[in-house]
Amino acid sequence: MIERIARASVENRLAVLAVVAALAITAAVIGRSLRFDALPDVTGVQVVVLTRAPGLTPEEVERLVTRPVEVSLGGLPGEVSQRSLSRYGISAVTVIFDRSFDLVRARQLVSERLASVASVFPPGVDPPELGPMSGGLGEIFQFVITSPTRSPAELLELVELRLAPMLRSVGGIVEVNPWGGARRTLDVVGDPFAMARRGVSLGALRDATERAVGAAPGASLPAGASHVLLRGRALPTRPADLAPARVRADDGAWVRLSDV
Repeated sequence: MIERIARASVENRLAVLAVVAALAITAAVIGRSLRFDALPDVTGVQVVVLTRAPGLTPEEVERLVTRPVEVSLGGLPGEVSQRSLSRYGISAVTVIFDRSFDLVRARQLVSERLASVASVFPPGVDPPELGPMSGGLGEIFQFVITSPTRSPAELLELVELRLAPMLRSVGGIVEVNPWGGARRTLDVVGDPFAMARRGVSLGALRDATERAVGAAPGASLPAGASHVLLRGRALPTRPADLAPARVRADDGAWVRLSDV
């Protein structure tokens, strides 16, 4: 068989050259329209639902969180199958759709079903959230932000508020996930001996701290042809700003935070 093919090719050299040239031209035309990706994402059409359940064991997460989510997402148009993972404090449910189904439409259907499932969760469980649109193979670049003068908290705020929005505006980028850094916090640490002496519980200290931070709406006052809005605002940036706040002791007396 091979000998006959080789003999026929030698006897019909012009025809063989014409076929090879035609195939080469066709391959060059098709190759110009092909899309290449260094890390192609072969993930199908799927939507990941993540639910945080702090303090719950894997068995409790499976029974109280994962199972209600699976039941609520059953029977969606274009749905092929489901798979789930229940771990300590977190539930992950993946809904797999037919490959011809539109991903944006699939996420919309899942969001509509999840609107009411949070009402059956036990207290302390966060509302379910949708995972990113890209799969696990879509992460293609990582970078590190450092500075000799800025703190980790300042760098994290710079990435979240300035750099990440600019990167998301670039075509083809689905999500930007910052990692690391630090958060600016103002800790209120009570003295156990002072709290016991003045009759202040830890819950009362926490409630007093929450009341002393934030903004409270008020009324409005006429100012000519317009009105001026009144509100109370407390955004402490140093311990001295919280010192005048008051906490109610067990005997009903008021105690300043600076005294406990």
